[in-house]
Amino acid sequence: MRAPSFTRGLFVALGLAILLALGVGVASVLTLRSVTREQGVTLVREATTLEAVQFLLVLSERRARHARSWLLSPEPRLRHELEVTRQEWETRLRELEESFTGKEEQALLARIRERQHAIQAVMDGLLARSEQEVREEDWRVRYEAELRPLRVGLDQELSRLVELQQESLQEAVRQQEWTRLRAITRLGMAMLGAVLTAGLCGVLLVRSLRQHRKAEARVLRSEARFRATFNQAAVGLAQVAMDGRWVLLNPRFCDILGYGERELLGRRFADFTHPEDLSRDEAHVRRLLAGELSSFTYEKRYLRQGGEVVWVNLSASLVHDDAGRPLYILTAIEDITRRKTLEEERVLLLAEAREALRLREEFLSVASHELRTPLTPLNLNLQVVLREARAHPEQSFARRVAQRLEAGHQQVQRMTRLIEELLDASRWGSDRLVLSLEDVDLSALVREVARRFEPVARRTGSILEVDASEPVMGRWDARRLAQVVASLLSNALKFGAGRPVLLRVEVEGGLARITVRDHGIGIAPELLPHVFERFSRGVSDRHYGGMGLGLFLTRYVARSMGGEVVAESTLGQGATFTVQLPQRPAESSRGEGVSLGEATVGPV
Repeated sequence: MRAPSFTRGLFVALGLAILLALGVGVASVLTLRSVTREQGVTLVREATTLEAVQFLLVLSERRARHARSWLLSPEPRLRHELEVTRQEWETRLRELEESFTGKEEQALLARIRERQHAIQAVMDGLLARSEQEVREEDWRVRYEAELRPLRVGLDQELSRLVELQQESLQEAVRQQEWTRLRAITRLGMAMLGAVLTAGLCGVLLVRSLRQHRKAEARVLRSEARFRATFNQAAVGLAQVAMDGRWVLLNPRFCDILGYGERELLGRRFADFTHPEDLSRDEAHVRRLLAGELSSFTYEKRYLRQGGEVVWVNLSASLVHDDAGRPLYILTAIEDITRRKTLEEERVLLLAEAREALRLREEFLSVASHELRTPLTPLNLNLQVVLREARAHPEQSFARRVAQRLEAGHQQVQRMTRLIEELLDASRWGSDRLVLSLEDVDLSALVREVARRFEPVARRTGSILEVDASEPVMGRWDARRLAQVVASLLSNALKFGAGRPVLLRVEVEGGLARITVRDHGIGIAPELLPHVFERFSRGVSDRHYGGMGLGLFLTRYVARSMGGEVVAESTLGQGATFTVQLPQRPAESSRGEGVSLGEATVGPV
């Protein structure tokens, strides 16, 4: 944890600060002691030198006194003392010359030496004379004239040397006091720094300990929340050691596997994994430990107590410590046995539904063929009888029969169309609707279909207007196109009875367009988006018949040839249906016998 590390660092810093302060203090004391010793030696030397200078001054006065005494009474004893004094003077002067190093002191000693030589020369001259000569000569005049000026100058030089030595001694005393004060100040600053550092470290240590206690409390709360979340999770949670053994499990995990916690702890997950899933499990764990995966999720099977299989959705991820070392694998499982059972049931139901749909489509196909089989001879017989009845228009019975036969023929044709739609619907469901593409003149095809519907238009009282004079060539399935035009035209005449119906063919930009417009009842806005759906109707089936497959098949055929059909309508004002077809369908739709599955078809 970072908090204990920081606390240990504060303890170390506190110890170092105290040791540093003690070291500085000891060093200051030792330095003070050494400097004091050195400066004590210097003071002793300076004092000794001062004493020697002062003694030299005393010797100078003593020599002068002995010289005066000898001049007054030139006795041998006085001369001997004068000689002894002179030798001691020379000795002391040489010692001072060896001890002084300053330029000013050496210059003073040089002048003192010169004056001493001058005085000694005069004294040597006097000593060389006899006592009678000395007495006869006026010594005072000689002393005043020669020796006194030299003596005064010598005394001044010696006094100046004494002053310099006194100043040097005073400076040494001041240096010693300043050094002692500086050492004491340094020691005090060091101790003050140690106290401040120790205080700061103590404050930081107390703060760190408080933060550490708070962090520990947060960790404990977090662990408690984790335990509560772990144990109360709706999914099974487990910690898996690096060797594959469970080290921590929540109750939900135990419930899913059907064992108690004690029975699972310390056991390997491989012991409870379905044998068919074990190799995949171990492969994923190896990749996870190798760093190839950060986590993985898949469905697997466990073996519950008693050998029962339970399906789970397993998610696993590798947990690392702060240093990046792997700790354990955290796994979460969700029981999906119920979902798997439902999926298996759904697969079975889907297979059954597909089989039922196949049987239904097969039945519709067979029924359509079987229903159409008797209608063909019935239609032929009706047409024969109708022609014979029309051959005798002068007979009232023949006219009545012709009218009934005409109605029966129309019903047979209507039934034929319904059976054809039913057969097409069955082919669509089994993907067996086939296109036979060929070069077609769309205008001629539309005029032919319109010609077949002229009797219906006359019977409903509608005027059929056809605008298809210019040839429009394209590669389409002629029979399916005729079926599309017939379906749209039949609806227009049915729902726009008694009103004009327009049928137009035009071409623009490689697209052929068929427009069928009526002025009938129209389609409600809420029903218009659904008119092309299978079994959908835009009107009530109580007043208008049909199965609701015509427009569905129309759109499907149009899309199978790469086209589209759209509807526009205003309720009470009629409807307009427009079919757009490319003159050259896509390559996948070209050629004979192209199935709807191979054609370009949009969503239906």
